Amino acid sequence: MKIGIFSDMHDRTDHLELAMHQMRLLDCGHFIFLGDCTTPESFLRLIELTGGLPLDAVPGNNDYDLDAMRRMAANSPAARLHPEHALITRYGMKFSLSHYPRYAMQEARNGKVDAALYGHTHQPVREIIGGCLLANPGELQGRTGRIGFGILDTDSRLMNLHSLDFNAS
Repeated sequence: MKIGIFSDMHDRTDHLELAMHQMRLLDCGHFIFLGDCTTPESFLRLIELTGGLPLDAVPGNNDYDLDAMRRMAANSPAARLHPEHALITRYGMKFSLSHYPRYAMQEARNGKVDAALYGHTHQPVREIIGGCLLANPGELQGRTGRIGFGILDTDSRLMNLHSLDFNAS
């Protein structure tokens, strides 16, 4: 399974649309969002763009009205909004999901997950710590001059980082 992984949208649904289009072209059948949609409207757009495919999401420090976002996820047959740090198993892999790097570093070091994924820093990271993939897909906002996401292949257990041109259409 290919999983599209992204973070830090900060209401830039135009960038989300470009990224989702690319992830769909690259055969992603599952999505992980690592926080900072910002508004419930952006979270709803995220759910819509997954097209009914599975979505696992965690909130970030700039997500407002989490109650509304929880209701939206509960009303979707395929979306889940987890607590700020979640441990999940998908496709034979154990994942740690959080917006915050401190949780990811802790999980990568304890060696009990296959992948520790986080956002928050807006900087793409992909490294292996003791057999665990520690990764940050970067950001969809574009604040750093790069719009990025990752694609994790659960068969190979490898994640590739991708970036989009700001002028892409």
